[in-house]
Amino acid sequence: MITRRLLPVLACAALAAPGSLLAAAAHPNVGPCASSDPGGDWSTYGHDAANTRAQPGETALGPAQAATLAPAWTFTTTGALQSTPIVSGGCVYLTASSGIVYAVSAAIGRLVWQAVVPVVKPASTGGALPGAPAVVDGRVFVLAADDSKPFAEALDAQTGALLWRSQPITTQPGSYTNASAAVYKHVLVAGYSSAEGVSGGQGGVSLLDTRTGAILTDVPTIPPADQAKGYAGGGVWSTAAFDGHGFAYVGAGNPDSKSLEHPHTNAILKIDVKDGSPTFGRIVAAYKGSVDQYDRSLQALSQTPACAASDNTGTPWPLDDPVCGQLDLDFGASPNLIPDGHGGLLVGDLQKSGTYHVAHTPGMTAAWQTLVGGTCASCNAASTAYDGSSVYVIGTPGGVLWSLDALTGARKWTALVGDGIHYEPISTADGVVYTVDGEGFLDGWSAQDGSVVVKRSIATDVSTPVGGITSAGVAIADHTVFAATSDPSMSSGYLVAYRPAG
Repeated sequence: MITRRLLPVLACAALAAPGSLLAAAAHPNVGPCASSDPGGDWSTYGHDAANTRAQPGETALGPAQAATLAPAWTFTTTGALQSTPIVSGGCVYLTASSGIVYAVSAAIGRLVWQAVVPVVKPASTGGALPGAPAVVDGRVFVLAADDSKPFAEALDAQTGALLWRSQPITTQPGSYTNASAAVYKHVLVAGYSSAEGVSGGQGGVSLLDTRTGAILTDVPTIPPADQAKGYAGGGVWSTAAFDGHGFAYVGAGNPDSKSLEHPHTNAILKIDVKDGSPTFGRIVAAYKGSVDQYDRSLQALSQTPACAASDNTGTPWPLDDPVCGQLDLDFGASPNLIPDGHGGLLVGDLQKSGTYHVAHTPGMTAAWQTLVGGTCASCNAASTAYDGSSVYVIGTPGGVLWSLDALTGARKWTALVGDGIHYEPISTADGVVYTVDGEGFLDGWSAQDGSVVVKRSIATDVSTPVGGITSAGVAIADHTVFAATSDPSMSSGYLVAYRPAG
């Protein structure tokens, strides 16, 4: 899957003993976080259980105020920032590719604590900690991308002290996690993927007890009985959303088999995460997106002798995929849950085929779909946002922001991002739609008509070049727009807190 190998894998620096706390001379400790978040918090990757990536608590950062955004403070990390900042209880929590978790004062940008997660060999494009943490009940949950043995940790939100470290969530050779931590009650959902191009590799999610770190169960994307028939793949490298009934929704990747495609690959999965339920830890329904060959002419290639030979002789990935007609059409973005206006619920997710798919959650049957980008193995993986009436999607190649009617998929407006291959997620608050782009800018558009509200050079604000292909994002909390990015070498990350001037 090209999107997870475009960036160099960063080695985890040996900064301290595993689980130890570090003091940074450039950012002296200032004590515990505050206790509240005026303007709302942003405690998980998608802001809330439904992964809306929308901040309903913000009413002081409308288009007029956003047009005057200026840096209040900046913070530099060792290692790249590859996800969305998390804001809770007056602190901003960051996970860096170096394996460091940072807690930073949301008010003034000073270090509160930092801790090293002991990743021996990072296996993800995002380094040791590619996803965002989740802050729940005073605990910071992180997923670590250790090669062939990804694991989870829980840290004390006030001190950074290690509370528990899990056993590996999978031990397949070359396996890793690229997901952010997601929590439903006391269940932590951790997505994982197998090594790229391994014909028998299996993806899935692990369900862990947030209180102890014990692994409650493993949920392979493909049931074992079907694995025995040769079905493979379905890596889960996005972040789960949850409804109010104990079900998680997450996108799954493409098949690793060159000739067989399971209904659970290239699909949105519905998983029971209610501990004690008869179907706990099972995929109870799935919505199938675009198949990996996309059309019949390409599907025929999967049955050719050349394809069979590429699967059995160790032809290196991704050179074997075109022989079999495979286009690598994962669901790489994280899903949104959307009320259907009639008391029901929809789930929407962007696929690398360029289609934003929406399904009715009870049976995962099709509701609507809209084509927003081209079919591209390196495209259409940026997580989307939903603000109560519109879904905001960036389609690539090219980078075009779409505002879609959430109930019909009809286009409301489009705006140019123009950064080519765009992985950075979308966030929205108080009538403004935000992203960080690959050219190193904080971009904001009017949610009403798509007009440009703000385009701010983060490179200028941190006095160093930034940008490139990352998955860093924006959180809106504490009446502040927190924008994360990294330098082109991915050796340092930068968090800028933007507030209205004056």
